[in-house]
Formats: sequence, C-alpha cells, structure tokens
Amino acid sequence: MDIDRLIAHSGHIVAMFRHVCETPRGIDLKRALLYAAGMAGMACHMAVKQTGKPFVVAATADGRKYYLGDALNAYLLENQYSVLSLCNGFFTHFAEGEEKPDAMAIVARVAENLGNDSYRIWDTLEPDDAYRAIRECWVGIYDNMTGKYCETPDEMPVLFAIVLQNIMVTAAQIAPKPKVYAMALECACYIAKMDDDSLKSK
Repeated sequence: MDIDRLIAHSGHIVAMFRHVCETPRGIDLKRALLYAAGMAGMACHMAVKQTGKPFVVAATADGRKYYLGDALNAYLLENQYSVLSLCNGFFTHFAEGEEKPDAMAIVARVAENLGNDSYRIWDTLEPDDAYRAIRECWVGIYDNMTGKYCETPDEMPVLFAIVLQNIMVTAAQIAPKPKVYAMALECACYIAKMDDDSLKSK
C-alpha cells in the first residue's frame, strides 16, 4: 500500500469537507466530524462488501440488520492504518498530556446500542438520518474521488481514516481534543455497522 499516495489524495477530500462545512463563524464542528468520521466508517463497511469478506449479521426484533465481524474490525480497529490507529495517532501528536478516552468503552457502547430507538450519535443525531447523509456523500464522491484515489478496496478505509485525522486536527482548534476523539470514534463505529437494511421502516 502506497501510504504517501493516499495522504496526497486525502488532501482533496479534506479541502472539500472544509469548504462544505465552512460557516461565517468558522468550521461547523459537528457537520465536519459527521462527514469525516461517517465516511471512514462507511469505507470500512464498503471494503468488506467489495472484497467479499464475511460479515456477522445481527438482526433486531423488527427485522433491521447490523453488520459486525472480524473483517470489519480489521479495517475499523485492528490494521496498521485502521480508523482507530489514525484516531490514536491524532491523540499522540496533538493531545500529549491529556487523558485519552477509553476507545474500547466507546466501541462497546456503540455495539450495545445498535437498534436502540432512543440512542443518538453524540446524544443528538438520529442514526438513520446520519447514515442517509453519509450514504449520499459516499455515492456523490465515489466516481470522482474514492474510486480514482484507491487502487483496491482495502485502501478505502485508510484514505478516509487519513481524512478523518486531518479533520480532527481542525476540529481540535475549537473543541477539547478528548471530545473530538470520542466523537470521531463513536460516529465511525456506528456508521460502519449500518447498511440500507439497518434503517427503520417509515
């Protein structure tokens, strides 16, 4: 994997997110983290699908499905350039001396709340609405960015983990670094486990 190539390409996506999330008062922190973290999670999910690796499917009583398993966790939590690894890199380089949130506690909280109708990402965002926004973004930039920048599906989670790390650095200029870390990881983990059949029927 050519990490330098992915770092170079990530700058175009970072610039796009910053432009889209810019307001007269500066960057919209929640919107920027929603897109960056959500796309990192979506990239993990899509990499599993495109490589044909297996999911473990968890179904709710009303028939919704959420996606788990070792293949997803590799991209999300375990690989050298996993989403968690890049989030940890952010903390190491930009939050030295501060207390890092417990990543596994965040992962566990997400898993425990899959399909919970009262759960909200960051206590504010309805997961179905967040997923729809991320899915639209994924489709919107796939042909012109993701599909061109990544030579294999395995590179997609790395590309968007790098994007997320850059957005976290920007967000940390106006929000506490531990909060930025926790928000990024929570959103990425939840969206990674969703697909269209995770949505509540209307």
